[in-house]
Amino acid sequence: MNAGIAGAAWVLPLTFALLALAAALILLRLVRGPRAPDRVVAIDALSMIAIATIALLALSTGQPMLLDAAVVLSLVSFLGTTAFILLFRRRGREADPAA
Repeated sequence: MNAGIAGAAWVLPLTFALLALAAALILLRLVRGPRAPDRVVAIDALSMIAIATIALLALSTGQPMLLDAAVVLSLVSFLGTTAFILLFRRRGREADPAA
C-alpha cells in the first residue's frame, strides 16, 4: 500500500495536527458537559477521530492491517452509541408518566 498523495510530506503531518486539535476541543466538551447526551456525542466524536487517526496511520505507514482495527472500532462505537440511546430512552420514560 503506497500513498501517492501529492505533497504528502506536509499533508499527513498537518492532518495529524488538525485531528489532535479537534480531539482537544472535543475533550473540552466531554469534560464541561453540560448534559449527559452532550457527553455521549463527544465520546462518539472522539471515537470517529480515533478511527480517522488509525486510517491515517495505515496510509502513512503502508500497513493495511490497521484498517481492520478501524473497522472494528467503528462497529464497537456504533454499538456503544446505540446502548446509550436505549439508556436515555428508558430514563426518559421513567421521568415522564404520560409516555
